[in-house]
Amino acid sequence: MENLPQICVDTSDAFITTERFGTREEVIRWIKEVGIDNKVIVIISRLDTETGKKGRINKLIFGCDKGGKHKNTDSGTQSASKKCKCPFKIRLTPAKDGSGWKINVKYGFHNHGLPDTLEGYSFIGRLTTYEKQHVADLTKRHVPPRHILLSLQDRDPENVTRIMQVYKHKSVIQKEIRVPRSEIQHLFKLIEDAGYVYWSRKKDDSEVVREIFWAHPDSVKLLNIFPIVLFMDSTFKTNKYRQPLFEIVGMTSTELTFTFAFAYMESEQTENFCWVLEKLKELFVKKDFCPQVILTNRDLALMKAIEIVFPISISLLCRFHINKNVGAKCKQHVANDLQKTIDTLWMKVVWASDEVEYGQRLHQLEQACVDYSGFINYVKDTWLTPHRHRFVGL
Repeated sequence: MENLPQICVDTSDAFITTERFGTREEVIRWIKEVGIDNKVIVIISRLDTETGKKGRINKLIFGCDKGGKHKNTDSGTQSASKKCKCPFKIRLTPAKDGSGWKINVKYGFHNHGLPDTLEGYSFIGRLTTYEKQHVADLTKRHVPPRHILLSLQDRDPENVTRIMQVYKHKSVIQKEIRVPRSEIQHLFKLIEDAGYVYWSRKKDDSEVVREIFWAHPDSVKLLNIFPIVLFMDSTFKTNKYRQPLFEIVGMTSTELTFTFAFAYMESEQTENFCWVLEKLKELFVKKDFCPQVILTNRDLALMKAIEIVFPISISLLCRFHINKNVGAKCKQHVANDLQKTIDTLWMKVVWASDEVEYGQRLHQLEQACVDYSGFINYVKDTWLTPHRHRFVGL
């Protein structure tokens, strides 16, 4: 013991026992439970099984999770690691008299401090068999992961499972459900089983799917009852493939919205949008029918596709997105004490009721921004000059 490290924590007494355990599983469970009680994460570092060969006997070697040395990557860089060559070592072998398995503490010291709590350790937060079944049951009922975690904690106040462990087990469940199908094959199966209307197209003559468009039959009925206004937008980076998810939303006569259709797209080019909008067009009962108003953000490719597929529809821009972008640009270019004034003048321009009022309010905005050419040029070049007819009130 003469070469002990500067930090030295002795846990030998906790693991020393004369007890014999009937099975290997029993002693493994005992060692790990004692480790948890003493804030030590004990792992199996070596497992040997008797094969009849010389020197090959039943044996288990346990170590600390901080034991060993972190390996460098192929690039030569070394990432962060909790390993610090901890020498802690316990040997587990069957007793020669056949009385069961015995424990031999070879080295009960640690070269690092022990944590005050094990909360956050992935090993401690691992789900039990019962908890895994509970996660599976709630997943089938479409319960969000954060609510599943709360349910686990309600059942066991000492549960230290983290949200990522719930997500990981949900991923395992999903893989088990879709085997042997690929993810895209399973998506098609779910769409077909639910009776959705859908189309897809592949890239050239390959099996690579470019786009998928799907809509629920009830949504199709709502579309044909309330075809006046449609909202269209894409979500970004919300799936593992980083593909845009295009969403189409309708509005009823009582100003309630309903989700109509979705589409995964290869990219956000005009040609991709045209394909999606053509499929949307096929869902109208009257083939010459089209929405009166389509509301989007300033996606130039989508706006061009709307002009091609629905040439007589009125294409408007979402004021919420515009005002958000203008507000961000104002904070970037305008002094803090004038930002509120500029924002008020901008809103007056947006809500102008006729050409005369629009000209007057724009002039007021220009006068206020005389020292902020970057901002006023952005407002005019990006929004007012090319698109004012799509969002200004006049």
